[in-house]
Amino acid sequence: MASKKTRPIRLSIVVSLTLMTLLFLVSPAFAGGGGGHLWFYSQDPSTLPGPQPLPDPQSYDPNYVDVNPDPWLAQSVAVPSGNWNSPFLIWLGCAQKNSTNTKLVVSINNAANTSIQSILINGTPIGQWNTSGTPPADLAPHGVFNSAEFFGYAEAPLGNLYSPPGTPYKTAINITIILRNGATPSADAKVHLDAYGYTEEGNFIFNPYSHDLNLVTPEPATLFAVTASLIGLALFAYKRKNNPTLNVKTPA
Repeated sequence: MASKKTRPIRLSIVVSLTLMTLLFLVSPAFAGGGGGHLWFYSQDPSTLPGPQPLPDPQSYDPNYVDVNPDPWLAQSVAVPSGNWNSPFLIWLGCAQKNSTNTKLVVSINNAANTSIQSILINGTPIGQWNTSGTPPADLAPHGVFNSAEFFGYAEAPLGNLYSPPGTPYKTAINITIILRNGATPSADAKVHLDAYGYTEEGNFIFNPYSHDLNLVTPEPATLFAVTASLIGLALFAYKRKNNPTLNVKTPA
C-alpha cells in the first residue's frame, strides 16, 4: 500500500502527463491550423478574404485529383499545362512554419524525357537529371520514385519561406519547359514536383506525398472525366454484386 508521502508524487506525475497530453492535442489549433509542411497550388491561395491559414489544396484547389488509377496523378494537384509551349505559374505555400534552404524537386517520366530539352525554374535552368531512383535529402522513396516509368529528378533552390500564424504565405514559381526541336509531348508525359526544406530548429519539412503537384497532358478536365467514369463503373459493379435482380436477363 502506497504511503501518504508517495501519493502526492504519483498524483503530481499523473497531472503533469495529462497537461502535456492536452497541450500536445490543442497546440495545432493555436498554431492557426495546417501544421508544419509545404503545400502546392495551381492558383494563388492568398486571394482568400481576410487573414487566415493556408487552405488545404485537397478542398481548395479546383485541379486537385483525389482518385485516379495512375499513381502519378492520384491525390495530387494536376496543373493545366496544354502542350507545354508557354511558361506558367504554380504556388508553393509554407503552412505555419519556417522553411529554410527550400528546394523544389522536379521529376520526369520516360515519356517526358523524350520531349523535354530543359526546364527553367524562375528563369534558371535546373541541373542534370539524377536517374539513381533514390530521392534527395530525407524524402522517402514514394510514388513516382517507385514507378517503372520514372526517369530522374533535378533540384532547384527556392530560398527561405516563412508563414506567420494566421497569415497565408506562398511564393509564386515560374516554370518554363523547353521542348526538343519544338516537339509536342505525348499524353503520357508527366512532370512531378515535390519540395522540402528545414525549420529553424533543424527539422525536416516537406510537402505531404498526398499533396504534390504534376504537370500533365491531357488537361485535368479529361482526368476528372476518367476518374468519374471509373467511380461510376465501380459503384455499378458493387450494386450489381449485391442485387441479384440486376443480373437477370429479360427474354428477347
